[in-house]
Amino acid sequence: MQWMIARSMPLSQTVTRSAPRVFALAFIPSLASFVLVLLAAAAMTLTPRPGQEGMLLPSALFLGGAFVAVHILYLWLVERTIRRNGS
Repeated sequence: MQWMIARSMPLSQTVTRSAPRVFALAFIPSLASFVLVLLAAAAMTLTPRPGQEGMLLPSALFLGGAFVAVHILYLWLVERTIRRNGS
């Protein structure tokens, strides 16, 4: 909490560091691919608890939808930043 003591505003408007845009755009889909492959591998090797046999497809769809929603949010934030800066 030292940053709150040092400044009057808790969050500054200046950007201190940023990732390259290509890396940032590729990070979410690659993370989603890794997580969904890990989920598929776990589904093939692990045995589910009784009563949870039918939960694989809904959980995979939920994870995939969450990753798509986060990527859409990220693209919207990029577009809003570009429009605001006039680039």
